[in-house]
Amino acid sequence: MSEKQEGNFLLKINKINSGSHAANNFLKPDDIIVALDNQIYTFGEKQLTADLKELKKSSQKSMLTVLRDDTFFNLLVENSLGCKFVTTTAEETSKIKSVYLSEEIHDLNELKEFIGMRDVYRNYEVIENANSLSAGIFPPFWLAYSQKWWILLLFTAIMAVSISVNIYIFFLGWLLTSIYCYKAQLNLLYSFSMLEGKVFCIKILSKSIDEAQKTIRKLDPKSKFKFSKLPKPLVEEVEKDKKEDNVNKNNSNKENIVDENQTVIV
Repeated sequence: MSEKQEGNFLLKINKINSGSHAANNFLKPDDIIVALDNQIYTFGEKQLTADLKELKKSSQKSMLTVLRDDTFFNLLVENSLGCKFVTTTAEETSKIKSVYLSEEIHDLNELKEFIGMRDVYRNYEVIENANSLSAGIFPPFWLAYSQKWWILLLFTAIMAVSISVNIYIFFLGWLLTSIYCYKAQLNLLYSFSMLEGKVFCIKILSKSIDEAQKTIRKLDPKSKFKFSKLPKPLVEEVEKDKKEDNVNKNNSNKENIVDENQTVIV
């Protein structure tokens, strides 16, 4: 590979191709590519595409740092993004570099990948993209930890019926369920969330689920999480807006009403 030629600009996503690696990672137009494996990336679009394609060939993964609005977050990438880019101005580039250099830097091996899912009411569920041994050893504990209470209730009822019929049926059912939960646990968690009306919305690298929630809250100040250490999110002043609309409506109606005692000039 030829030596990289550093420029004085960063890459900003202009358009994302459908089904591309960028789309699968939930990137958006106007997201800015800031760094690759903690190195500020000012080498241009062709070099970025070549570097990411090399990951695919060598079956490796890298950490891509992205700036969305005023928030930096990290992604796990393993192929070219499939985007069309524009470049940032020299002033924008200088400002972003300055802010990024003040951010806390983490190596890829320190981070875990999390998948964020949300519904229309901005209720989020953050799922670690890794298999948990507890799902295979003791499924009820895994279901309780994952807060899938109705599935836990159903599992408990089925196990209670099976043990009342035959102890061997109970052990066989437990074994098969443990194997299935361990092998398919991520798909199960995604499916349970989809049944609750949630859809995939973000992938993110973070040290813990708490840190992942903090980053998502920065990206979406109205995001809500179950059993989170974060404070309550910002709430739209819907009632205030409704009252203002009603006052304006009443005033408008009053203006349109003609008093019987007044003389109407046509």
